[in-house]
Parts: sequence; structure tokens; C-alpha cells
Amino acid sequence: MHDGVFFEDHGIPTATVVSTEFVGAARAQALALGATDYRTVVVPHPIQPLTREEVRVLADKAFDEIVRRLTA
Repeated sequence: MHDGVFFEDHGIPTATVVSTEFVGAARAQALALGATDYRTVVVPHPIQPLTREEVRVLADKAFDEIVRRLTA
């Protein structure tokens, strides 16, 4: 979160990806950093037990949103 907020504050678009388990923590960090409008890209939790192919499917689903954030 710190890096994402830092870069956004300096005009560099970011796409911070978090799993559903960490949405609240990411929001709390953004608020603590004064980034009340900072948004994350959210993917389903858990990620750790997934196979490489399952992670690839998650990435494919998030891809368009990530590109949108980076090119906005």
C-alpha cells in the first residue's frame, strides 16, 4: 500500500492487487496514509494453495482492471 500511495501521489498510476482477505487491511493502510480515494484490485482469497494455472486464471480475470488503472 505504501508504494502504491507514494507513486499515485507522484502522478504515477498503480494497480495494487489484494485478495479479499486483505481488503480491510488495505483500506485501513490507505486511510492511515491519507489516501481516502485509493482503490485496489481485488482477487479471491486464498491464493497460496492455488496451482500455477489457477493463479493464471485469477490474473487473467484481473488483467483488464489492472491495465485500466495503469493507463488511466
